[in-house]
Order: sequence, then structure tokens, then C-alpha cells
Amino acid sequence: MKPKKLLSLILCSRNDSYMGNSRWRLETSINLALLNAKDANFLDKLEIIVSDWGSEIPLPEVLNLVPEAKDRVKFVHVPPDIAKVEQKDSKFPEVIALNAAARRASGEYIGRIDNDTVVGADFFRKFEKLHKNNPTDELDLADSFLFVERRSVPYRISRLSLPLPLTSSFIKIFSSFLKLESATDWGREFWHSPVGIMMFHRNIWMATQGYDERLIYWGWMETDYAIRLSQRHQIINLGVYMGHHFFHLEHYSNLTEYKNRNGAATPRKKNEAITEGLSCKVNSDGWGLAKHDLTESAFSSSKAFQKGNLSIISIIKLFLAIVLVIKDKASQFLFSFTPDLRVFLGKIKRVVLFLK
Repeated sequence: MKPKKLLSLILCSRNDSYMGNSRWRLETSINLALLNAKDANFLDKLEIIVSDWGSEIPLPEVLNLVPEAKDRVKFVHVPPDIAKVEQKDSKFPEVIALNAAARRASGEYIGRIDNDTVVGADFFRKFEKLHKNNPTDELDLADSFLFVERRSVPYRISRLSLPLPLTSSFIKIFSSFLKLESATDWGREFWHSPVGIMMFHRNIWMATQGYDERLIYWGWMETDYAIRLSQRHQIINLGVYMGHHFFHLEHYSNLTEYKNRNGAATPRKKNEAITEGLSCKVNSDGWGLAKHDLTESAFSSSKAFQKGNLSIISIIKLFLAIVLVIKDKASQFLFSFTPDLRVFLGKIKRVVLFLK
């Protein structure tokens, strides 16, 4: 099939309340990707494919999407009866869900993002520019595993489920200050990091037949893919060439909860980390649920987009959240220089309370 778009963004989700405001995070990710692509004059080169995994009520029936979503956002619905069989004892087999989307994408390049990650306008601008100037001696887009790390929108902000204009404004204003989630901070390669985007030419997706569909649990899926593709292709840190314009809407309330995300807070199995003896192609020809006659539907603007209530209250909530984020960052910065300062301040507090 001849590619119709330059880029297909693929993601997977489900109509549930996973870790709070999951539907808001999905809507925000899709809507801002479209609006930012429009701002970058990239909209007609983009399609978004959403793998809707096992939703009782399909996602297109409940999502509040901007008018630009019409015919540019497509849903691949995996009904509950098929999802239950395919996922076995997994809570959510991302590898199968994403493969189902990739197999049905039409873009020259296919990029996987999370369902709660905002794609900035600068990514679209810079990717198109790189594509026009490609290939070069140091970077051949069509022959590379391309990976960009993401920045984190603090939980204090994302938990508010703010109207689209406020979320967009916050990211634009504070983008360069948001923490980069990089595995290099703990001595690993960049492709061990939480994914901003994992992208390569559609020919590579089809030749390698997608993610390893045995990895139905949590983690390791991008790392496995990177190791497999490194046998034939370059592994490129695309963030070096275009910056990090992917913004994850955080849903863990604190660092301890995040570190324990595979523990009691979010009970799930982990995929086994295997680094030796991997094959570039591991799935059968039926990868991506090709054996099932899945319903594919383009989003239609049958209902008017609701912009949300841009009220004084929402603006005040955002302002207070920003103040608290700055306070948190300032405290972390201060205590990093003086590890004993927290203990010292605690002692002063106890003395003051005693004198009272």
C-alpha cells in the first residue's frame, strides 16, 4: 500500500479510569498533537492511529476531540472477547495493541508514543526539515531506529485536568524547565529511557513485524526492539538533532509511587530482560492481530468539540500548582547542596514548638 502520510503516530489506550484522569490525558495528547501539527504546517502529513483495547464502550464514543481530528484520527477497536483471549494473564499487552495500530498505519514513518504524551510543534517542524535534508553521512532516517526521550509535566499540574488552552500554555512557557526523563542519569543507554517517541520507517516495521508479542507484561519492550534492530540498523538518539519536544502528563503523585510502579500501587508482571540471542524478526505473519477482522473507524466530528470551562477558578488552580512545583524544585535544589539542612531545620522547629 502506498503511504498516504509522512508520519503515523500510533498509541494504545482503553476506556477506563487508569490512574485517575486517563481519558483527559488521552484527549489532551491527541488534541495537542493535532493543534501543534497544524501550527507547524504539518497537519496534512499526519495521521493518528489509536488501538482501543477491550473497551466496552469504544473510545470514539466518549472522547472530546478537536475538529482537526476528523478523518485524521483512526481507531482500531479490539473488542473485549478478543482482548481477553489475546492478553492472557496480562492487564494490558501494549506490544499487541501497538502492533495492531502499526499494521494498519499508512505513514511513511510510524512513531509510537504513550497515550498521555503531548507532541510539541517543534518536533513536527524539525522532523520535516530532517526528512527533506535526509540522508546525511551521520543520520539516515530511513535506515535507523529513532528514539527521543521525554520531559515530564509534574503531577501537580496534570492532576488538575485543565482546559486545553491552559495545558498548552503551561507546556509552551515551561517546556525547557521540565525534567528530562533519561536513563543516562543512572548509567544506561538513552534507549532504556521512558519513551517520548520510538520511530522508524514503515519498511522496518513491516520487515521486523513489530514488537515481540510475547512481551505482554510491563517494561523492556522498547529496549528489546532496540537490541533486535541494532543488528541491521543504526540506533539514533534523535533528541540530539531536534531536542526533546515530548511532554508526559505525569500520573504518579510522588517519586516513591513512581519507583514502585510495578509494585503494590500498580500490580503487574514484568517482562523478562533478555539481551542475548535475539532475532530481528520474532513474530508470525499474523502479527498485529491480522487474523481478526477488527473494526477500523475514522473519527467523525458528529458532536461539537467542547472547549472546556476556561474559568477564573481553573486559572487560579494552575497558578497555585505552579507555585507549589517551584517550591518543590527549590527545596530539592537547596537540600541537594546541604544534605543535613533538613535535619537542622527539623531541630529548629522542635525547639520553637518547645518554647511555645
